[in-house]
Amino acid sequence: MLNKLFGRVVSGKGEGKHYMSLPPYKEKFKNILGFEPYEGTLNVKLGYIINLNELNPIEVDDFYYKNNKYYGVKLIPVRICIKDYCVNGAIVYPKKTEHPNNVIELIAPIKLRKYLSLKNNDMVKIRL
Repeated sequence: MLNKLFGRVVSGKGEGKHYMSLPPYKEKFKNILGFEPYEGTLNVKLGYIINLNELNPIEVDDFYYKNNKYYGVKLIPVRICIKDYCVNGAIVYPKKTEHPNNVIELIAPIKLRKYLSLKNNDMVKIRL
């Protein structure tokens, strides 16, 4: 069974900030993961494609907020590690995404780029 993923930090489009700021997502994630996510995601490009559905994700249903429909997501609790330092977080896998299959989005209760001093192309280990 797969227990680690490795990838490099890449830039996103900044859309994660919008979605992570929505109260319904924040509340659902806090109930499931035990933390309120920082309003943004960290994009990590893997050197391979994985089927995230094989990692037993937790599903969050679609919902309506302020007359707009928002699609559900799948969550996989993980530990995000740089060298020997790790932070609790999750892979967030939107039902509707424009990312290629080898790019994953990570959430955590903190701004990962700042807290872990990450730059594009830095290697990240994700413990499942």
